[in-house]
Amino acid sequence: MKKHLTQTLIVLILSMGGALLLPNLFKYNKTLEWPGTTDFTGWTIAIFAVISIFLAVYKPTEKPPKVPDGYHELYNANNQITKKGMFANGQQVNGTKHVYKKDGILSHIENCTNGVYTKKQN
Repeated sequence: MKKHLTQTLIVLILSMGGALLLPNLFKYNKTLEWPGTTDFTGWTIAIFAVISIFLAVYKPTEKPPKVPDGYHELYNANNQITKKGMFANGQQVNGTKHVYKKDGILSHIENCTNGVYTKKQN
């Protein structure tokens, strides 16, 4: 949340700076004129919108880490095992998958054979 607020404030400050400079961009031989309140607000909103849209379109996507080929045991944030077995191309091929309830209690275990999960009979 803090990162989002910081980014928004930076974009707002850049928009305000642009609103001061852009109206004077093509007035080469004239002195710098400060825009009125209405013009300043309009320019700021327009620049803020353009920068925000640009950042939303070109937002970098975070890729999940790829599991290397071979035998691995994966754990969740509660240090509980989630997957155990052989992996190929980042996907589980053989082994077991442990499924937990929201409260952290083991719900069931699924077997993985050739990349297909089937629920174990208890």
